[in-house]
Amino acid sequence: MEIRRIYVICVDRDADITRKIGEKGPILGREENLRVAVKLGLADPTESDTNTIFEAVRLYDFYREQGREVRVATLVGDENVGVVSDEAIARQLDEILAEFKPDGVVLVTDGAEDEHILPIVESRARVISLSRVIVKQSEQLESTYYMILDFMKSIANDPKLSRIIIGLPGIALVLYMLLGPHSWRLIGGVLGVFLIIKGFDLEGIISRSFQEFKTSFIAGKLSFFTYLVAAILATLGAFIGWRAAEAHGYVSFAEGVPDFIVASIDFFMFAALIALVGKSIDALLEGENVSRYMVLMVFVIALRLILDSVALYMRGKIANEMFALSLTLGLVLTMVAFLGIRGRKKKAAKA
Repeated sequence: MEIRRIYVICVDRDADITRKIGEKGPILGREENLRVAVKLGLADPTESDTNTIFEAVRLYDFYREQGREVRVATLVGDENVGVVSDEAIARQLDEILAEFKPDGVVLVTDGAEDEHILPIVESRARVISLSRVIVKQSEQLESTYYMILDFMKSIANDPKLSRIIIGLPGIALVLYMLLGPHSWRLIGGVLGVFLIIKGFDLEGIISRSFQEFKTSFIAGKLSFFTYLVAAILATLGAFIGWRAAEAHGYVSFAEGVPDFIVASIDFFMFAALIALVGKSIDALLEGENVSRYMVLMVFVIALRLILDSVALYMRGKIANEMFALSLTLGLVLTMVAFLGIRGRKKKAAKA
């Protein structure tokens, strides 16, 4: 279909025209647009919307020389860029299109920001061309700015990205505010925990554990209180282990770990056992099988025995024979727990 009736539409989405020279949209006709462009150029010679209006007038003259029926208008949005400015532009667009129904529209903008209104124009008229007017020395800078702006908007709208890119630096800043220069070790520890969770894909386990903790609280189960006590014991154990390793004055990781394990292992073991006891009692009250929790208790005790033996042996505080005996006993208990888990899975599969 031959396009005979054309509307050249210039867009000022952030209302620089209104803010700087007090003109409101729509600005209709060649003479009015030239008047506004000159006035805007005198008010602010660096304003890019001046060039955009001149480009719209140039296109108007170009189509008119071809013998086509053409109109030109500048639509002005609002300083509140977004919903408010787009509503203003849509309202002005409906007004000018109702008066002159074009076969096609040529949209003239001064960059990526104004091109956000392209879907609004396309929903009301056929867009046959998009002319983007950028001052050459600022084109790359403006494009980069809007790329960064869109990236930041996508981060803010994506919870997973915002936790990493915004949340973690926020935690680091709060820790630095509270602890000063001494906070860097703690910040490194928080970052290390985060990397371990991401690297070993532990998010699902942590999410399920938190959900179970929340459910036990809402339901008033005993496991909620045992979880709370277990968390306190584990935190206390980690603190005591860290103080013990620090008091030793270790110079390497291998020297500090044994002291940490020996000082904290019992706290961790009792924390795990208390949590399992709470789950076992809840299971008994609900008429469920508690054998899996018993098996896990055996595994916790076996793991405690192995880790403690290895740590004592590394510190030279246990004889070779006692180390071998403790390690063997721990491995036997681990095998018992493993066989118990396999037996439960087979029974579940048969059922």
